Amino acid sequence: MRVVNIFLTLFLFLLTGCDKEKDLDDQFPDSPLELTDGYCMVAGDQVLLNHLDIDHYDYGTHLIYLKEHRLLSEILEQTGALTVYAGGEEIYTVGTQPGYSSYAPVGPFIWTNHTFYADNFIAISWLYIYDVLMGNLDDPREDSRIVEALEKYGQYREGLHCEFKAIWFSSADHLALTLKLSNRDTENYYYLDPEKMGMGLFHYYTNGLTITNLETEQNYTNNVVHVEPDPWDGFDMEWLSLLEGNSSVTITLRYNNFQQTPEGNYSARFVFPGLQNQVEREDLVHSHGQIWLGQLNLYKEVVISHDLF
Repeated sequence: MRVVNIFLTLFLFLLTGCDKEKDLDDQFPDSPLELTDGYCMVAGDQVLLNHLDIDHYDYGTHLIYLKEHRLLSEILEQTGALTVYAGGEEIYTVGTQPGYSSYAPVGPFIWTNHTFYADNFIAISWLYIYDVLMGNLDDPREDSRIVEALEKYGQYREGLHCEFKAIWFSSADHLALTLKLSNRDTENYYYLDPEKMGMGLFHYYTNGLTITNLETEQNYTNNVVHVEPDPWDGFDMEWLSLLEGNSSVTITLRYNNFQQTPEGNYSARFVFPGLQNQVEREDLVHSHGQIWLGQLNLYKEVVISHDLF
């Protein structure tokens, strides 16, 4: 009797699985690609991308690394609204916008045509939506069903994470910023190292630290002179340091000519930069790890007191 139950359970499992695949296929019968139970993108009645096109997805930057046979320019030949599916379920709508446009749609969107990355990458950006009744709306990219669909096919990565550790003035215009950069994956990543690059070259890729008075909304920023790389769209591996999997590093930036800042409560903003369109897919992986791409947006409320100097 037990053997019969095992076979019956197996039969029902296979039958359910077949029905699910059939349901997914039936949603877009004329599409060149199938809607699978992984991560997918759909435009109208066409499946433009499914999990078979994805090498991995960096969840920290929401950057999709495509396999060699797929290109962003071919996937998104025309701009328009897309729908993200995960596990066969509709998750959210994402807009598209040419990279040369000065307008950016609110919510999740993808730059197309003259994008900030090489053609084998899809970056899903996000401009926060504020609802007068609900306040800041949740980022729809942060959906557990997306994680589950990516993990099912070994395509989920957390990437690098960065956080403020300390901000302090040693004198009226000398400020030090300490960051903690963490690698939460088992893979090793190369990151832009300000100690190797120097402040000027590092700040070519980021505007650096800016602090805003919460009462007056006055901005105060650094006065670092940016140094342009030569060539402007190139990079040097000597700028990068290796951060091994499941480890972290402390980074300190010292600003020697920061705008003098009155006492008060502030919001601090910093973008930790990575390389973008400088890196082609064939340049991505090196002997000890992969070059980390993207950027991380940091925010923190701080108190500035003249008692510190």
